[in-house]
Amino acid sequence: LIVAHRLRTVIDYDRLIVLDKGELAEFDTPLNLIQKEGGIFRQMCLKSGTFTELEAVAKAKAERDTRSSQ
Repeated sequence: LIVAHRLRTVIDYDRLIVLDKGELAEFDTPLNLIQKEGGIFRQMCLKSGTFTELEAVAKAKAERDTRSSQ
């Protein structure tokens, strides 16, 4: 369990919890959250200026997970 503010720190984790005003707002894999239209996590990634990099890392993580579970 980690609390982080830097997106790059958590983008390759298994699951993310996004809190909004102390309440659970989103919970899923980084790839699912970054692809969620209108999602809080996606908006944070877009505002970071590094969306393309973050999305690529999330996709690579998802691919690694898929290969390792086969």
